[in-house]
Amino acid sequence: MSVKKRILFSNVIMLLFLLALVMVLSFYIMRIFLMTYIRNDVSSLEIPDYHEDSISVYELQILFDGMIDMAAEAPYQIQEHEDYARIDEYITKTASKAYILVSGAPVYLNGGETANEIYAGAILLNDTLAQNKKTILYSDSDSFLYYANMNLNDTDGEAEVLLYNDHMGTMEFRNENSRYWRDAAQNINDAVRSITILGSIVIIIINFVLIVALSNSIMSPLNKLKEAAQKISEGNLDFEISYTGDDEITDVLQKFEQMREKLVESNEKQKAYEEDRKEMIAGISHDLRTPLTSIKGYVSGLIDGIADSPEKRQKYLTTIYNTAEEMDRLVDDLFLFSKLDLDKVPFNFEHVEIGNYISQCCEELKFSLEKKKMCLAYANLCPNPVYVMLDRGQFARVLINIADNSAKYKKNEIGSFYVAITEDNGEVLIALKDDGEGIDSSLTGKIFDSFYRNDPARTNPVKGSGLGLSIAKQIVTSHGGRIWAESNIGEGLTIYIALPVEEQIIDERKDENGEKEDSDHRG
Repeated sequence: MSVKKRILFSNVIMLLFLLALVMVLSFYIMRIFLMTYIRNDVSSLEIPDYHEDSISVYELQILFDGMIDMAAEAPYQIQEHEDYARIDEYITKTASKAYILVSGAPVYLNGGETANEIYAGAILLNDTLAQNKKTILYSDSDSFLYYANMNLNDTDGEAEVLLYNDHMGTMEFRNENSRYWRDAAQNINDAVRSITILGSIVIIIINFVLIVALSNSIMSPLNKLKEAAQKISEGNLDFEISYTGDDEITDVLQKFEQMREKLVESNEKQKAYEEDRKEMIAGISHDLRTPLTSIKGYVSGLIDGIADSPEKRQKYLTTIYNTAEEMDRLVDDLFLFSKLDLDKVPFNFEHVEIGNYISQCCEELKFSLEKKKMCLAYANLCPNPVYVMLDRGQFARVLINIADNSAKYKKNEIGSFYVAITEDNGEVLIALKDDGEGIDSSLTGKIFDSFYRNDPARTNPVKGSGLGLSIAKQIVTSHGGRIWAESNIGEGLTIYIALPVEEQIIDERKDENGEKEDSDHRG
């Protein structure tokens, strides 16, 4: 669950609980109103003064309910009932008339009259009594009449309860009933206080639980993130961030883990680069020291007079010059290699038909290779013209360096160098094969490293700077191509170069071929 959904879920829970609390509070308030009105006992009755001309319907209902309870609970011992005195006093003080009959016999009379006289007076007040022998609850501002006829539970008899007053009525419904409102207000106040305190405690507990749960769900991954950041700041990348989830923080942790992996990869590349740089510096030092030592030796021979004839002096000077030329080429190669490594070499890319371009380069190479006793052969195996994007001058250097490398390591007096191009899967493949000494197949990936000559002692500076194939690789890579080698000892070396065919030219060629086929069909 996302962090946003967790927060929303927590808020919804709190709102639902608050709504439930409000509903419970409303229920209790309504219940208090109803219970205060309906379920007050007889002892709560306030007997009105003699001069009052009205009573509360609320209290009249309590009084009549008390008479019914006496008839039901003690039909033959009315005077022994706990509410008898209060009820009798209330009826007497209000000058009301009442009776309770059990199986037709009076068990309670009040008003100074017989049961029949009381009944007759009630009919005069409201003749509905003569027509309805069940229940009557009637009151107005001048009088009231309450009557009930019920079966007794403990006996098979019936009980009649009659209460009326022809000169005292009931006040407007609950108006001026200060005691009722006072009791209701007190009960409501107590209920609200209790529910508020209990609800507050429950809300605090629920809120604390939700906060802790939400905090743990957020802080746990954040602590992992903090710990990982601390390790990285200390240079420690040897760890893994493992966390499962489906929220935004999980995405951040995954991205952070990817960043850590990239840093590990970058560090490994940097270490490899540092190793290459150290090796390159060592190679430069060695390859410069060897010719310098040679030059110093010949100059010392000239100074000491060892070259005591014109022929010897000329030989010494020629050797010094040739060695200086080798050093100059080494410096040029180093300068080009460093510029390529820093992407400081400008490339002038253009659309070139590769077949014609390689053919021209081979014509130029043929003369220099003949001087080195190498025979060159070229074959264009592409059925159609193939266009690529390349820098003519820089790519020519690639071919020259590979050809020079083959010439340096030939095993026969007259070596051969074969160049062929083919097209496959949107790439043009250039194969350059010689019949030289070859190398072990496990070393083919190293020949493109700087200063690698398959010569551990590095005692043969005449073989070159050791940068030719490394420069070739960087130029090919800058063209968006690939370069690799295949070889076995005694079987020569084959170097392959793959360059992407220009897509726009491919599309145009397809269109031309399609039009040609259409015209052939029309013909």
